[in-house]
Amino acid sequence: MTNFDFLKNETQFAAFSDACIEAEKSIAASPALCALGVRKSAELAVKWLYSVDRSLHLPYKDNFSALVFNPSFTAFVDQNIMNSLRFIIKLGNFSAHTNKKVAYREAVLALQNLFEFVLFIDYCYGSSYEDRTFDETLLADDTKQNISAWELTRLRGELETKSAEREALMDEMKSLQEELARLRTQNTAERSYVPHVKTEDETRRTIIDLDLKAMGWTFDVDCMREVPVIGMPSTSGKGFADYVLYGRDHKPLAVIEAKKTTVSPEAGREQARIYADCLEQMTGQRPLIFYTNGYDTYFWDDLHYPPRQVYSVFSQDDLQRIVSRRTQARTFEALKINPAITDRTYQKEAIHSVCTAFAAHRRKALLVMATGTGKTRTVISLVDVLLSHGWITNILFLADRIELVRQAKQAFTEHLPNLSTCNLLARDGSSSARAIFSTYPTIMNAIDEMKTKDGARLFTPGHFDLIVIDEAHRSIFKKYRAIFRYFDALIVGLTATPKTDVDHNTYDFFDMENDMPTYAYEYDTALAEGYLADYHCIAKLLRIPTKGITYEELSPEERERYEDAFDESEELPETITSGEINQRYFNVDTTRQVLSDLMEKGLKIEGGDKLGKTIVFARSHRHAEHIEKEFDRLYPQYRGEFARVIDHAVKNHAKLLSDFRNPDKLPQIAISVDMLDTGIDIHEILNLVFYKQVFSKAKFWQMFGRGTRLCKDLFGAGADKTMFYIFDYMGNFAFFSQNPKSIESTDTGSLAEKTFGLKVRILRELQAAEYQSAPLTNFRASLASEVHDAIAALNKERFEVRAHLSTVEKYAEPAALDALDIGSSEEIIAHLAPLIPAVRDDESARRLDVILYRMMHARAAHETPAYERSVKMVQGIAARLESKKTIPDVKAQENMLAEIRMPAFWKNADLPQIDRIRRDLRGLMQYLRAEIRTKEINITDEIISEQVGARLTKSTELEGYRERANRYVKENEGHPLLTKLRNNIPLSPEEWAALEHIFWNEIGTVDEYNNMIQRETDADSPASLGTFVRSLTGLSAEAARAAFSEFLDTALYNEEQITLIHNIMEWVMRNGTMDVTELGNAQNFGGASIVEVFHGNTKTLQAIARVLRGIKTNAAPTAA
Repeated sequence: MTNFDFLKNETQFAAFSDACIEAEKSIAASPALCALGVRKSAELAVKWLYSVDRSLHLPYKDNFSALVFNPSFTAFVDQNIMNSLRFIIKLGNFSAHTNKKVAYREAVLALQNLFEFVLFIDYCYGSSYEDRTFDETLLADDTKQNISAWELTRLRGELETKSAEREALMDEMKSLQEELARLRTQNTAERSYVPHVKTEDETRRTIIDLDLKAMGWTFDVDCMREVPVIGMPSTSGKGFADYVLYGRDHKPLAVIEAKKTTVSPEAGREQARIYADCLEQMTGQRPLIFYTNGYDTYFWDDLHYPPRQVYSVFSQDDLQRIVSRRTQARTFEALKINPAITDRTYQKEAIHSVCTAFAAHRRKALLVMATGTGKTRTVISLVDVLLSHGWITNILFLADRIELVRQAKQAFTEHLPNLSTCNLLARDGSSSARAIFSTYPTIMNAIDEMKTKDGARLFTPGHFDLIVIDEAHRSIFKKYRAIFRYFDALIVGLTATPKTDVDHNTYDFFDMENDMPTYAYEYDTALAEGYLADYHCIAKLLRIPTKGITYEELSPEERERYEDAFDESEELPETITSGEINQRYFNVDTTRQVLSDLMEKGLKIEGGDKLGKTIVFARSHRHAEHIEKEFDRLYPQYRGEFARVIDHAVKNHAKLLSDFRNPDKLPQIAISVDMLDTGIDIHEILNLVFYKQVFSKAKFWQMFGRGTRLCKDLFGAGADKTMFYIFDYMGNFAFFSQNPKSIESTDTGSLAEKTFGLKVRILRELQAAEYQSAPLTNFRASLASEVHDAIAALNKERFEVRAHLSTVEKYAEPAALDALDIGSSEEIIAHLAPLIPAVRDDESARRLDVILYRMMHARAAHETPAYERSVKMVQGIAARLESKKTIPDVKAQENMLAEIRMPAFWKNADLPQIDRIRRDLRGLMQYLRAEIRTKEINITDEIISEQVGARLTKSTELEGYRERANRYVKENEGHPLLTKLRNNIPLSPEEWAALEHIFWNEIGTVDEYNNMIQRETDADSPASLGTFVRSLTGLSAEAARAAFSEFLDTALYNEEQITLIHNIMEWVMRNGTMDVTELGNAQNFGGASIVEVFHGNTKTLQAIARVLRGIKTNAAPTAA
């Protein structure tokens, strides 16, 4: 007898009933086989549902996970059933794809979940449903018998064969669809179904235990539960740690305190620390600390760092590395940098700065270094230092372009030949290599898909000790932050120009104050020190790209050429805006002027006979093709080889790029769209042509950096490259001079994310009393159902979803959407919207969804301007569609199109009506997807402005040494050295050495300090370090009173004189010191002359000067 025998009474369940019964019986042979059998049984039952219920629509893929997480299925079943199926899938996969054993208790849980699922099916479709409970006493006892691997494989094969035979029964069920649909309607109306609700303890155990097994831990071998400890602060002194994880030497690596899901994991922090104390006393090794409630997990390496949230508990190898590092890692006091990798002073300073930050227990560092100064070599040398000092073992190098990944891997292999490396994109090397190189999407997929030989996850949360982010300013967008939430590692970011954009603020990501990176080496400094090439800019504005074309302003001859560009059937535009130039319309004369300028004035090699390597930055691929065509027309003697389009749209772009890199091969001119903007290191580049507008400062500096590298003997023996030319035809230099902070795009969300977020905001607005009428309440219910289905369909096995599991579970029930306040709606949008996958649907239709949902939200929120903007956009779409009435689908909707072009419709339209328009228009959007037809016109262009030798405004973003020093003083105002300076007490030589170490090693470098002092003071009389620090600390009121006490005697000095002394004291208290020469400036004292106030008393004036010199002397090394 089994718990599933009742299914045999219903012939319509034959496709899965025997499978369920056999799955229960198989627990006697093997819990792993039982888990696999449960998964197969549940898969058969799900497929049976799809075969009999027309409301279930097959997804793009028909594997078990896809069928379960399909929105039509998640809307079909109860949330508790979804949770049951998730557990079944997870345990079944674990059994099938890993060599870890499945525990008897886990197999029992799987059977219980399967029972809940088939009971739900019986409730819907059974003829004699009754409420039942799972009877564990019917199961075979846990005999702990082991079957051979061969036998387990044979049994799995039999299971697969039987499953295939049972799937054949699905076709027979299709003939019963109508009858079963009627039966379901009747049963659900007459019956009451109450699912089994798991206790919090069950939920916690199923989440935490499976996570531990997924990380490779084996219960009762290296993972022990309820471990007794002694030394507790209680009467008995005894206690039980929830979990203890052991190393191969049987010493504790970590202790885990598990709380209920409804309790914050912080509640277990102190308890976990106490258990760690006890285990340390018992074993001599202090374990690492985890505390979790199943949803949120915190890791505490309390010997080195404060607690931090992590994705999950780490694997044994990961924990062993962290524990071993306690004794293996060496300090950076005797830091040795390999000069064969980096021999430049600033590169060594950058490495010292990062090591200092890491030694100070910071886990993130940001290096801002001008393009061409060797960021990659600097980080290779840094990796070499960290490896040799025992700080790291495994490294992940991330970049956003395939070419950058390839270049980085090649450079690491060249300079660190003993370090095993792997390019994940090309599978170049073993995936178990110590240094992995990847793009962001590739590593995201690899986290879930790449396995070890044992079937466990290869890239565990603690696998990497260091992550390097190349071009950090371009990479750390919302959709990739999940990577850094998953991996727990030291992070080093590399960038040429950090951004301060609100949505993806680089400094915020690195836990730094704005404009205060770990180390900065700017272009101007590198240029002054001879490490980068200077630039010469020819900035020229042409009329047509700047102002566009107006037909009325053309001469008769130009009008004729303009008209010739259009067919007779085409409408002649009266105006072409500047924004349309080089996008839809290409003016031949403009492009020829640009190319002629380049060929005439560009830097040349081979004795001036050949144009040097050049990049032309084009607006689009069509624009690039137009430039190439015009070049070939102007210069046919080069036979189409001198200038070539090199971008991702060109089939053989890799070969072309390789030839462009080669100084001895053509092409000399690379016309590119985005591909060559960043990360392409070609020292021979002499000319850059900006034939497109750039609004991102980060992108501009990257493009600029393509020309900054020096090149030996480029113009002949001993004639090196020290200069490159910039031709700017789109006003970029002028723009960045006026907008030093640039204009960055904040619109980084996907269409699916935007649509979901708008739906949630509409739900919130529709809760207002004015919207509680039947049409709108029904509309809100339908919209809430869509939002719920999207949340329920999230695959909890994906690592980025599991990172937000508590929020997913919190809003998984439909009732959670009934009453949304601002906090809850924004929580859903912030945590869940980025997880919503893209729908396999027409892109133009999805863009329409965003427009119409924005309109609905504006309507509901009474945001009239936003609503009217959306109306104009929709009317524009309607106008374009009306010109395509020859298409039957468009013709069929002509009444609707005419309706929405009328302003009267939109004045009274409610949300259900707007949604109807959205649905009607969606199917028509495909007819607007036709490629933009580009036109070549040929109107004589003219120069409207020209500036030769334009320079970029010097950036002040990174002049942050003073700010860093000031922050240090504020955060450490109780430091003994600062206290002495503040109180006018001289420092000893040893104390001066310590002060110098703080301000010239920890806060920054001595060069940064000197550069700042030179900028801010007279070079002939630079301030001492003590004076500078005193300017930050100020002088305490007590010290000021003590220094000037002799001048505060009212018996000797009158009120006016004492008031002036107080003014001097306030100056000194505020600025730390006062130069004697400042006494002669009456403006410092509100216009009062010190000589007149003290009636020219020389003795008194000399005494005041002596006090000021004494205060300054006490802030100098010679004082002690």
